[in-house]
Amino acid sequence: MPNLRLLALFAHPDDEAFPVGGLLARNVAKGRRVRLVTTTLGEEGEIRQEGSATKDTLGEVRRFELACAVRALRLESHALLEYRDSGMAGWEANSHPRAYINAPDDVIVERFVREIREFKPQVVLTFEPGGLYGHPDHIAVCKHATQAFDLASDPTAFPDQISGGLTPHAPQRLFYSARPKGFRLEWAQKLRAAGEDWPLPTPEQLVHGNPPEEIHLSLDVSDQLETKMACIICHRTQVAPTWPYHRVPREVAEWVLGREYYIRAHPDVSPGETVPDDIFWGVSPD
Repeated sequence: MPNLRLLALFAHPDDEAFPVGGLLARNVAKGRRVRLVTTTLGEEGEIRQEGSATKDTLGEVRRFELACAVRALRLESHALLEYRDSGMAGWEANSHPRAYINAPDDVIVERFVREIREFKPQVVLTFEPGGLYGHPDHIAVCKHATQAFDLASDPTAFPDQISGGLTPHAPQRLFYSARPKGFRLEWAQKLRAAGEDWPLPTPEQLVHGNPPEEIHLSLDVSDQLETKMACIICHRTQVAPTWPYHRVPREVAEWVLGREYYIRAHPDVSPGETVPDDIFWGVSPD
């Protein structure tokens, strides 16, 4: 249905690929309108393909990789805010004046509110509050997206937008991308059992993820596996030459890449309630 709209708010090129690419692809396939906003160029990412970029060129290379991924997913539109990747907590990049985590909260929230009021999504998607694995930019984009979700319907919030012709808009649902605690070990064990020399997670990585009881939706997106993999492969700098998913049996690739996890942050999930696989279930197009 063309009047169903999903707005995805994320921090880095490839955030739309690895954790949520299947969900985005599925909604495009259903005829829903999907818009992506990415806040940084990902300058602090690794360079996993030798010769694909340098530290000086990585941000610009990732701009083109992101454009490739948007085409692979067939998203309706995309915006890149071009803040600088803040890096992991404690990195020198945290103090860069253009780092996303140093952007004034009200500036980002106002932009996100504008995105909501212009695009009028029924559903907004971003990271869970812990940022999947504690990445400061992931945490920041969740905070900003959640605040914008709450404020977009308030006519007293950012009144210049209202006087400029926009109208308040109240999205109906807010979903967070999540992963269950222990997911890195499960992935490694699955790949090693398939014959891949895959490293086991570090002790720090073992604690990444959310407690299973916090996750409301375990989504099978294996029907979109090829599209999701095409999107991921666009991010050449971020995919090591040893990337295994074209080599392992399809059922292994489906088990790792074909499952995505979500928390419904709004409306609250009642005890015993089952969250439908279709994030638009029950939403009336307007």
